[in-house]
Amino acid sequence: MASPSCDAPRGRPRRRIVVLGSPGSGKTAFCHLLAVTTALPLYHLDDLYWSPGWSRPGEAEWAHRIHALCALPRWIADGNYASSAEPRARAADLVVLLDRHPLLCAAALVRRSLRLRRTAHHPETAPHGRHGPEYVPRRLREAGDPPVLSLTALLRKSLLFRRRDLVVIHDALRRTGTPVRRCRTRRQAAVLLAELSRQAPYPVPDPAPGTGPEPSTGPSREPPSKAADPAPEPAGQHTAGPPKGRQPKAHPPDAPSPYGHPTVTPCTCPAAAPTPTLWRSP
Repeated sequence: MASPSCDAPRGRPRRRIVVLGSPGSGKTAFCHLLAVTTALPLYHLDDLYWSPGWSRPGEAEWAHRIHALCALPRWIADGNYASSAEPRARAADLVVLLDRHPLLCAAALVRRSLRLRRTAHHPETAPHGRHGPEYVPRRLREAGDPPVLSLTALLRKSLLFRRRDLVVIHDALRRTGTPVRRCRTRRQAAVLLAELSRQAPYPVPDPAPGTGPEPSTGPSREPPSKAADPAPEPAGQHTAGPPKGRQPKAHPPDAPSPYGHPTVTPCTCPAAAPTPTLWRSP
């Protein structure tokens, strides 16, 4: 299946990057390295989706969390969740699709599941793999829930990813027209990672009202006249939001949402500083 746009323009800094891929394709490790080299804040969709006890959010609540993420000025979004791929891609500057062979992804899932099972009954100890700590969704990690899902379900999702999830994702990407970079091997992913890293430091845009401060790698680009004005702009007016489509009202990353708990929080997991050599192998 051809990518909607494999010839994404190169050399222009990206402020919002969506990373998609089959379970076991290595997208989370790729995102951790991308966040380290570009200083863009990383948001795992699994952190936003799963609550203690592996409980799921309601449909309206999940849509609210996705909209709050899309309204932020700078991010890397790690995760598939095909039903929400379109709003994320529409808000993004670039989509990275890690499309490794299904059998390679399945083998990686088996190895990861075995590592997680060894530490399932010791939640105080972060599960470690060959390249460092394993990623576990934030609320599950904080609650001490065992980070073990059905291996059968994961393998089925990995082996059927191209025939089911990727079909939905491709349709969404075609509708948005956002540039897509597709990587079929780790070597291609490593080349893309190096290319995106060379574009850093990424310019920091003026923050949208209500989004709160973002990590910065340099001086603010906000005009002096605007910075000196103490009067806040009316909520709901976004000066740095995505140019395409109407964006929802943003909420600060740790401010109470209409659903009574935080919605969007950057990655703080133990795996956030992986080994730099992870993506140098083919």
